[in-house]
Amino acid sequence: MYQHTVIGLEGLTLNPQEIEWLQHKTPKGVILFARNVQSPEQVTALLADVRHYAGAHIWAAIDEEGGRVHRMPWAPFNNRIQAADFGALYAQNPEAAVQGVFADAHKAGQALKTLGFTHNCAPVLDIFYAQGDPIIGNRAYATSPDTIASLAAACMFGLHDAGIQAIGKHFPGHGRADADSHLAMPEVDADLDTILSEADAFPQLFAQGLQHIMTAHVAYPNITAHVATFSPFWLQDILQKQMKFEGEIWSDDLCMKGCGMAVPAAAKAALAAGCTTLLVCEVEGVQALMHACT
Repeated sequence: MYQHTVIGLEGLTLNPQEIEWLQHKTPKGVILFARNVQSPEQVTALLADVRHYAGAHIWAAIDEEGGRVHRMPWAPFNNRIQAADFGALYAQNPEAAVQGVFADAHKAGQALKTLGFTHNCAPVLDIFYAQGDPIIGNRAYATSPDTIASLAAACMFGLHDAGIQAIGKHFPGHGRADADSHLAMPEVDADLDTILSEADAFPQLFAQGLQHIMTAHVAYPNITAHVATFSPFWLQDILQKQMKFEGEIWSDDLCMKGCGMAVPAAAKAALAAGCTTLLVCEVEGVQALMHACT
């Protein structure tokens, strides 16, 4: 399983256990968080060390959506415009909003590339839903899937042009969810037609070149009992067969409470459902998964 995994690291430098894993249980990638970030020079050195032990092919990911979700407290990451603000501009001046999103994402992407990153967990393709849990909130561009698709495509193109792979999230949609999946298992009380209509930004971006998506740790009980991350219906029947997606399917972090199970079991279930990349962000979860892999 470790070959499918993107793992979180403990600190600002690699510890001996991480070096051992990178050499002998080489994961698909690493993902950095605020705990791994001190300065541009330190991040560059950390990712260089990762590649020294794991090889030049290893992925390096981060969550740099802009707005309130950013990990690196320096420009251009800490002063980017929130997605919802671009959405408000789009309502007044669509061309200016699209150009603004592209320029913002391209600048961030260039900075990410310089530091050594390969992937960014953005754009957010979830709808804004006022009654939903605020974990998405102003991270969403808009309430309209077409508006979301226009702005998210600009973000994707900006990242791609800078040499960074975009990861659209959270399939099939987290905007309506009634809880934060970091803390609990959310549900969406809607029928299939509603969810697919609101998720239409996903296939629109697939048609324009999006190669990576991230799942939602959300249950849709009117449709299937499984959380989307662990659901063959959502990942195989809808995403791959109906929407014709042929790229990488990232699980959201398997350490989150929304999984409802321990990390090794969650990893097996996610792979069986159709995930091709397993995101394991917390130190304890990485240890549990690696120790379960012989």
